[in-house]
Amino acid sequence: MFAVLAMAFGNVGFAQNEANLKSDATANVLKHYGIRDVITVVPEACYITGVNGDKARATYLYDEYDYYLKEELYSMPMGDQWSDLIRITYEYDFSGNVIEKLTQMDPTGSGNWADREFVTYSYESGELSEVIIQRKEDDEWVNKTKEVYDYNGDVTTVLYWAWNGNTWTSDKLYTYTHSNGTIELLIQYMQGGAWQNDEKDTYTLDFDENVTEILVEDWAGSNWVNQSKTTYNYEDRVFTSKLIEGWNGTSWGGAYRSNYIYENGNATLGKCEMMSDGEWVPADGPLEIAYGYNAASKTFNCFQVEASYVDLTGVDENTLAASFKVYPMPAENEIQIQAEDFQKAEIYSVTGQKLMESAMEKMNVSSLSQGVYLLKVYDQSGNSETQRIVVK
Repeated sequence: MFAVLAMAFGNVGFAQNEANLKSDATANVLKHYGIRDVITVVPEACYITGVNGDKARATYLYDEYDYYLKEELYSMPMGDQWSDLIRITYEYDFSGNVIEKLTQMDPTGSGNWADREFVTYSYESGELSEVIIQRKEDDEWVNKTKEVYDYNGDVTTVLYWAWNGNTWTSDKLYTYTHSNGTIELLIQYMQGGAWQNDEKDTYTLDFDENVTEILVEDWAGSNWVNQSKTTYNYEDRVFTSKLIEGWNGTSWGGAYRSNYIYENGNATLGKCEMMSDGEWVPADGPLEIAYGYNAASKTFNCFQVEASYVDLTGVDENTLAASFKVYPMPAENEIQIQAEDFQKAEIYSVTGQKLMESAMEKMNVSSLSQGVYLLKVYDQSGNSETQRIVVK
């Protein structure tokens, strides 16, 4: 029963854990350097189909403003209904940063959830600084890995620690170097008290800082050797296809390719193929569903993914005489509000705490930390409308 979920969402083997660590760290570093923009739409559901016909579903549940992801449910069809087998829940701090992530499993779909993994996130000056991953073993939470982030201009390091049962020991070091047009990731492992080269990934960026190519090289003891290359093709600000090639020692050869159909900047359908005997045939492979004009993505291992989306258009409590506009977005120092019959404006945290109030249509937001806030605007009759704003 769990085979299709392993296919769609990845298994928990060593190789997959390594891939997940790299994927999560890279996503965090890309966000740090502004490579990923603030998203304006979020997935509602993804329907996953394997090449053998197996099906699964990922459902995403959000807060009352349809912005912050609160829960993920991974399901399989059982009879004529979907049964939830994996559940992931998130908790956020005052600034909207994820601070806890809990993964639970229910192999029978009976509603009896068992804790499996618990992740805690720490921040300093608004930046992610530490991630600790624990697993449930014999009804107790046991440390597994720890990630420590250090930012120094164009160089970011992520130091991985492994728990040996009594204390943390340094395990791997990821070093990201950001320059115009590229981000280079050097992966090293600890051996004999010194860091040894393991892998080098080079991310090539276009003028808009979209990733156009990822070159992966392995360390062969004295030199770097090509391993794989991923090429992204873009049209109208979205990548419509992706090609993953392997190195055979002398040249590149196609391994997997994926093609996408977009609607309003969001991938609604993706299909994957594999090169076999000189022909492209349907196959389970990495399907990356991008949304919000490539602002973010989710990757599944399967043949086809169909995605639907929640449109983030703001939250209305009452109706103003005329809808208000706010600019610039994202905001850095101040915002300008345009509203008919304006009375006042208030800014709230995502947890509902009022932070600022003003009777002026121009508000200074430079004192707010980077993140998402709620702007509530009143007219002279006391009607109000609430929209999300982003401070960078």
